[in-house]
Amino acid sequence: MCGRTGLSLHRDQVCCACSFLEKKLNRFIKPDYLNEYNNGKEYTPSYNIAPTDVTPILISASKFKNAAQTSRIIKPMMWGIIPPWHKGDYKKHNLSTNNCRIENIKSSSLYNPIFRGGGRCIIVVEGFYEWQTSEKTKNKQPYYIYMKQHPNLKVTDQTTWSNNFNENEGWTGIKLMYIAGLYHVWRDENVVIYSYSVITMESNETLRWLHHRMPAILNNEDQINAWLDIDNVNADMALEYLKSMNILEWHPVSNMVNNSKNKSADCNKIINREKAKSSQKTLTSWFSTNKRKLSEFEEKKSKKVKF
Repeated sequence: MCGRTGLSLHRDQVCCACSFLEKKLNRFIKPDYLNEYNNGKEYTPSYNIAPTDVTPILISASKFKNAAQTSRIIKPMMWGIIPPWHKGDYKKHNLSTNNCRIENIKSSSLYNPIFRGGGRCIIVVEGFYEWQTSEKTKNKQPYYIYMKQHPNLKVTDQTTWSNNFNENEGWTGIKLMYIAGLYHVWRDENVVIYSYSVITMESNETLRWLHHRMPAILNNEDQINAWLDIDNVNADMALEYLKSMNILEWHPVSNMVNNSKNKSADCNKIINREKAKSSQKTLTSWFSTNKRKLSEFEEKKSKKVKF
């Protein structure tokens, strides 16, 4: 599954990072950023993006020919597709639509019409979080997963990113992760909301130790082009381009990412697992001790014992 992501670049940097080689012009160009709708909600850079947050989404400009000057555009969208048939408050459709299983796309009454209708998109992130559950303790250790970077670039240190763009080389900063997804435009008489779901698949040997599901990550320009090209690559063919990704890196992070209100850079910082285990053990012991003391107090109180 995929329940949290991170993207700290501001909107102009996102456009630069999503630049692509325009063969007709023989130079790199940035996709247009079209910001509208979404009930007034806008993308805010965050190291801990959660469902219902708004993030930049890369899509084909095919449906926006009158508004876009480039073949690809970026539109801010809300994480979690609103079902087309939903009426009333868009926040209360009561369906889990943050992730879409690749195995179910063609049979889904929700996702298949969107998929067939050209609702393919790419979620651009710096990385995503996943939790490993210990069978012994049932404690969940979060990890931050990201693309393999240039040797001198550290994902946890922005001073090493060298974020630059020029038309000859394109983007030279942090390598973003491109995750395949589906998007839909939901309307009622009051609002228009663009929303998306992350496509997931069975984990391969790279991440199976951590979780049995992983996002469908697009690894190269051919895959990105095919997934975005809704005019020339049909739905069934596009699905064939989604393969499991092997070249990834990761590290353990603090449990502070568990709380979606925590958005700071501390969320993806590397932690020492042994210290984390010791801290968790101390915390668990503290709760156990206080729970025992409370139980003893309640027992004495029920027997009307004087203290």
